[in-house]
Amino acid sequence: MKESRYNIWIDRDDGAYVYNGVSGTLLRIDVAERDALTRFLDGDDAHGLSARVAADLVAGRMLVADGGDELAVLRSRYERSRHDTTSFGLTIVTSLGCNFDCPYCFEAKHPSILSPAVEASVLRVLDDQLPRIDDFHVTWFGGEPLVGKRPLLSLSDEFIARCDAASVDYGASIITNGYLLTADTCRELQERRVTSAQVGLDGPPEHHDRMRPLANGDPSFWRIVENLHHAVEHMEVVVRVNLDSTNVDGVEPLLQILADEGLAGKLGVYPGHIVGVAENPSAPSTTYETAHTCVTTPEFAGLSQEFSRQAARFGFGVTGLPQSSGTPCTAVRANELVVGSEGELYKCWDSVGSSFEVIGHIDDYQNTNGRMRRWLSYDPFKNDECVSCIALPVCMGGCAHHAMDINLYEDRCGTFRFNYEERVSDFIEARRGAAVAVAPPQRRAKTC
Repeated sequence: MKESRYNIWIDRDDGAYVYNGVSGTLLRIDVAERDALTRFLDGDDAHGLSARVAADLVAGRMLVADGGDELAVLRSRYERSRHDTTSFGLTIVTSLGCNFDCPYCFEAKHPSILSPAVEASVLRVLDDQLPRIDDFHVTWFGGEPLVGKRPLLSLSDEFIARCDAASVDYGASIITNGYLLTADTCRELQERRVTSAQVGLDGPPEHHDRMRPLANGDPSFWRIVENLHHAVEHMEVVVRVNLDSTNVDGVEPLLQILADEGLAGKLGVYPGHIVGVAENPSAPSTTYETAHTCVTTPEFAGLSQEFSRQAARFGFGVTGLPQSSGTPCTAVRANELVVGSEGELYKCWDSVGSSFEVIGHIDDYQNTNGRMRRWLSYDPFKNDECVSCIALPVCMGGCAHHAMDINLYEDRCGTFRFNYEERVSDFIEARRGAAVAVAPPQRRAKTC
């Protein structure tokens, strides 16, 4: 047997802790067992290493067979996930219009609502998929998806009826700015099996209302906070706080406000990294002062870790350890698509609204152009940095869009590459200190 290349060891006075990225498992062994394991791996006598501990280490993939190829295991997992036809996923842009005017938005928004004709085409696509899938998941997206609430509700009703009739599991989530997330709307979403919502708050009012104002320039902060009280009664809610160098000092005041509002323990919070996406020349992000305000990914990793520590202190739960991934997102999964508000198709959320990134149309969804091949040929296992990185099992190459753009390449990675020891160590300390309330997991999302 040999030690996994994806083990992260943290020594404490009560023993040694080891986290493995391939399994997502954390184990603790006492000092004597750790010493015995070291002797065994050095080729000496394994005396003292109990059969139970050895079995736990094997089950947790901390120990692998001498001839085992962990990269081959991860590659096989990646390819199975990429080409899985038992699951079907759509991200649906119900409206490319928005009631906000965020200066860093990567989309070139314009007034548009998903039409009945496009709805009908979406349903035909689902009907085509139903005989061969086990589950169907929708992410409601925009613009602001609740500007297009009419098609969101009508399509949801059809999705539920058709999936139930075919014995296919159906679920949905929504990425929303939260301004229209009223009590009535929350009830309507819950009835349509929307089980989770991501809502953006970029700091206390003085920061948020500068970074996420209404389209007419009016503030939005307190209306969103009011709506969070409704939302947490109907679905799992996570607040995304998009960070650059201009608002990092607002994290603690924001958490204080949310705690004072009684929302600690009722929702999750996590930091988002503002990145200067400039592929769509009409998008606000093109002219955002990214060179002076955006932080690098290693810098963001440090900010992210401090954010998590502050969130835990305010009662928003401890950030859990990352779990192993198959493929990281819609962009690199063959049986997932992004449907634009006019029926145009994309592979990546970053591409919405960019005519250069359209891969086809919902009316003929299986007849895509060469840009589709670009996404499905992305291979992190051909990247020397990826295959040698301890974070590979949990990020699987990170953001393909950033990796394929020379200007965004350095932002392709998740934070775990840069703060893995701190992440594991903080989780262990929280676990040792008290019962650990783990913050809800977050679906990876962009700065919208």
